[in-house]
This record gives sequence, structure tokens and C-alpha cells, in this order.
Amino acid sequence: MVNPMNMNSMNVNPMILPHQQVIQINGKTGANGIQLAPNSSVLAMDSTAPIVWLFVSDGVGRVNATPWDISPHKEEEPTTVFENRLSKIEEAIQRMEGKLNESNATESK
Repeated sequence: MVNPMNMNSMNVNPMILPHQQVIQINGKTGANGIQLAPNSSVLAMDSTAPIVWLFVSDGVGRVNATPWDISPHKEEEPTTVFENRLSKIEEAIQRMEGKLNESNATESK
């Protein structure tokens, strides 16, 4: 009897995943050394500055490097979001009170 939970009893090939990594370069000098196959693109992180380089090669294999500035993501504090919304509501109420006071002043004349 074959146990279906026993993987050794089945002829199942495990999925082989391709090797992936983050390419790191050292400044513009490192960026100038990148070589790509024709019609390829890759991103590389600069280890000397908060920059990501986008490398794109044309049909002949000439590489064009474009630097992009990056900064670490910072989550906004929930209290800050609440305070911002509350201040906008307070400003709207004050504007409405001002309009109401103007309307009452013109009616009493």
C-alpha cells in the first residue's frame, strides 16, 4: 500500500527556483562596469549612496545607466494621521462659524 503523505513513494520533482540576488555596486565607477545581454534590464543598489541604478541595454548591448534617488520608508504614526484629520475638521468648522457669524451680522442690519 502506498502512503500518499510519503513524498519518497511518489515520483515528484521538487521545483527548482532560479538564483536571485540584489546587485550592489560602488558609485558611478561600479555603474560603468555593468554589462548586460542585449535587450535586458536590471536594478542595482549603490552601496555608497542612497541611489538605485536602472540599467537598460539596447539591441546591440549598449548599456544606459540611470540613477534614481531613494530614501528609507518611514511609517506615519497613527496619532499623527488622526491629528492631521482633526485639525482639518477644526479648520472647516471655524470657516463655517465665520460664515455663519457674517450671515447673522448682515441680517441684523
